[in-house]
Amino acid sequence: MLKVEKQKTVDELKEKLSLTKSLFLTDFRGLNVEQMTGLRRDLKEKKAEYRITKNTLIRLAAKEGRFEGVLDYLEGPTGLVFSFEDPVSPAKVLYEIHKKTEKPKIKIIWMEGRLLEESQLRGLAVLPSKEQILTQIVGGLNSPVATLVGTLQGVMRNLVGLVDAIREERSKAA
Repeated sequence: MLKVEKQKTVDELKEKLSLTKSLFLTDFRGLNVEQMTGLRRDLKEKKAEYRITKNTLIRLAAKEGRFEGVLDYLEGPTGLVFSFEDPVSPAKVLYEIHKKTEKPKIKIIWMEGRLLEESQLRGLAVLPSKEQILTQIVGGLNSPVATLVGTLQGVMRNLVGLVDAIREERSKAA
């Protein structure tokens, strides 16, 4: 690889690292082409990206930023998973594939400045997605309002019934 190409790769990695919400370092050995293609497709659907590059280039991109902690885990073949929206969604994809094939091996997970071990992958995978959490919050906020509306409708129904009863009684008396 030419020096210009290496610098371009380092710059691309720096940009991706600056945008990522979470980073997963994996050892991709043992994945066949079909599995790798499926992994990339599934990650892309979750607004994440899987990239394989040389450890030396990853070191150059990561050493100047908030990812210095991952440098100790750059040994052997390394695949990077960048998550650009939901930091947890790649964990779900990796966990599902890992359950079936026990690959790729997770070297380390970086999430919000903290390093997490492979053993914590399952815990991340069972967390609800951002959309599910927002739906639950909206539902929780909406429930008291719906109860209030139902109560007010009941009061209004009773008031209308009372007014109708008074009107009928007055029309009978007149």
